Amino acid sequence: MKILKRLCHFFNNMHVVWKFTLAYFIIIALPVIGTGIYINDSTNKAVIHQAGLLAKQNLMQKREIINQKIESIERTSISIAYNPQILKYVEDTFKNNYQGFEEYNYTFSPLFRSYIMQNKYIYETMLYLDNNSFPRGWNDIFQVSDIIGDEWYADLLADNSALKKWSSLHDSKTRKISGNIGRDKVLSLCQKLISFNDKSCIGLLEIEISEKVLFDNLVGSSNGEYFIVFDQEGKIVSHNTYNFLPQKYQTELIPTISKDEIEGVYTLKNEKLLIYSIPLVNIGCRLVGIIPLESFIKSDGNYTLIVACVIIAALIIFGVIIYLVTKRLTRRLKLLVKGLKSVRDENINIKMPVDTHDEFGELAESFNHMTERIHSLIERVYKAQITEKESELKALEAQINPHFLYNTLSTISWMARKAKAGNIDHLSLQLSQFYRLVLSKGKSVITVEDEINLLKSYVEIEKIRFENMLDVKYDLDEKALSYTMIKIILQPIAENTINHGILPKECRGTMIVKLRQDEENLYFTIIDDGIGMSRSTLESIKNRQIVKNRESGYAIHNIMERLKSVYGEKTDIIIASRPGIGCAVRIVIPKSPMFPNF
Repeated sequence: MKILKRLCHFFNNMHVVWKFTLAYFIIIALPVIGTGIYINDSTNKAVIHQAGLLAKQNLMQKREIINQKIESIERTSISIAYNPQILKYVEDTFKNNYQGFEEYNYTFSPLFRSYIMQNKYIYETMLYLDNNSFPRGWNDIFQVSDIIGDEWYADLLADNSALKKWSSLHDSKTRKISGNIGRDKVLSLCQKLISFNDKSCIGLLEIEISEKVLFDNLVGSSNGEYFIVFDQEGKIVSHNTYNFLPQKYQTELIPTISKDEIEGVYTLKNEKLLIYSIPLVNIGCRLVGIIPLESFIKSDGNYTLIVACVIIAALIIFGVIIYLVTKRLTRRLKLLVKGLKSVRDENINIKMPVDTHDEFGELAESFNHMTERIHSLIERVYKAQITEKESELKALEAQINPHFLYNTLSTISWMARKAKAGNIDHLSLQLSQFYRLVLSKGKSVITVEDEINLLKSYVEIEKIRFENMLDVKYDLDEKALSYTMIKIILQPIAENTINHGILPKECRGTMIVKLRQDEENLYFTIIDDGIGMSRSTLESIKNRQIVKNRESGYAIHNIMERLKSVYGEKTDIIIASRPGIGCAVRIVIPKSPMFPNF
């Protein structure tokens, strides 16, 4: 709130040319900046959309290559599983003699290996037969009993409707069964071997494909793209591509996208990424593409920077044009301001040039007419007004209650009859000081300090007169005592306070005198704890409906008339009172009035 007030204050004090320049600049700048932001935002969205299309297209091409390899493996497995010679051979009893080995080496093996050799993607093959006549682990031929305890194989064998099934990433089965450690991770396709005789399952064909071979097209992208394959459980299948990911992707991004299928723009530590995924249906996995948007934005030629430079250049040009036009329009306004300042400095013999008949020309003509009128009025009225003011002030000052002097003299006479009364000298001194300040060598204007001293002298006399029935406290701003004011303003208020407020309650009373100031005014406040005034009496005094036997009303009226005649409407008297509580009178006086020659 304070900052807003300061900005408003700063704007209010700016020159008009800068106000108009700033206003028009804001009016033009807002749509220009808004248009630039809209264009930049639309361009970025278009770039992101285009990048997304390219990313999806690239992802689909990658999937197509992977699917071709998968389909090639599946075609090979179907060719083997439905070959009558192969099925008959594995279904018949193996002859464990020379004839049996000759049949295997010259009939079955060349046929079986011909299919394997035709497919370059095959890593290893295994035959699991439900035929105990074949030797176990002989030339990649194993018994179904070797795998029956594996849940994955058991599920496939138990499902009569399924003929094939892909497994997720694992170690090579042949090397595991033979006791060797697998060098590569593989995915495998398991195909049932169905007998032509009774349609029963006589074994399983398992073909392995290396993860490196299956996903080799996902490695080494030239556009800074990264690809990763997850299985249905969110486990990484393509370890070969995972190793190419930056470290921050591996630790912060992969755990997120392995669980959630994120599509579109994803922000990772102020880096924007395009993430898309498509299913690899045959193997039950999903292919995820990760593309940093920075590569597309850089290739877009720093469009945002170009838009920002164009906006800044346009704003600078508009600002200069607006300033020059506004300065030319306000040049004549500055002449009028200069003329008004001259009039303020009492130089009324000034004429403004009238070059045009627009609003500025009309102002100049009105200004010239005003100065002529002021000059003639001053010549005709000024001296008469000064004389009238002086006479009015003298008449008002003469109305101050003269009974005070008589009462004081009576008190002095009464005290003189008392033998050895020590207050006589003090009373006489205060009375002397009081009338010295009242007279003031014929001046009607005195300092605030002299007005306070006049009040203090009067109060000291009253305290003696009423045998110390009165307590007085002063709360004064010392810095305000050097200002000037017309005299005998506070004493009549204090006299009303004592005579009509404190004395009627017939017990000891207190009067407080305060002096405060701000940038423009002096504030005098006199507070008492006397009997106070009723609301009707207070209203009659405020409305100047003065009752004849109410001297306080006349005093307030006289003081207000004196203040108005000197200070005009800049002065005020505010009265607040409640019966039985007291009364407070506040007088507002301008600090720097232009006094006539009092």
